[in-house]
Amino acid sequence: MDFRVSVGSDLPREALRKILYDMICEVFFVELINYEVEVRDRSGAQQVSIGCTYFSLSIDLDEEEDYIKRFREMNLEDHGVDTNVPISIQFISRTFDIGWLKMLEVIGKLLQLNDKDLLVEDDTSYPLLKRIKGSLLINSNLDEYRTWYMTKENLALLNYPYEEEDFFKDSEHEK
Repeated sequence: MDFRVSVGSDLPREALRKILYDMICEVFFVELINYEVEVRDRSGAQQVSIGCTYFSLSIDLDEEEDYIKRFREMNLEDHGVDTNVPISIQFISRTFDIGWLKMLEVIGKLLQLNDKDLLVEDDTSYPLLKRIKGSLLINSNLDEYRTWYMTKENLALLNYPYEEEDFFKDSEHEK
């Protein structure tokens, strides 16, 4: 399963890599001590790549400025968020239920990092949650499967206040 987290950041990608790696290690602290999980940093000159037992993250460092500009414009137009760093996440399907919970904890740590915009989309580019101007919004327009992994109990792992909103309500009225 593929997801994308888009964040607004003024940090250089290498600094963001270090922060993400540290966040993942912090989330998996107990599992790392007990040798139940492995966290790997396979970053190179062209890509940040951090993997663990349940998911992997990647950020392409060679993205051209034109691509980032189009990406930023697309997210502003489609979702109202100003983000400039796309982070690809690939979950291992058989452990998605565990990996998703850990990823929510990492996203919660990203929310604490700064007050910039953030967007989480699933493999169909369906927006699940977004933070705009410091306010976190959770999409209330979810199908049965998305409702299964976006429960209030799971979202409590974000450790961040949020409101629910139908992200598609306004766009349906415009049609």
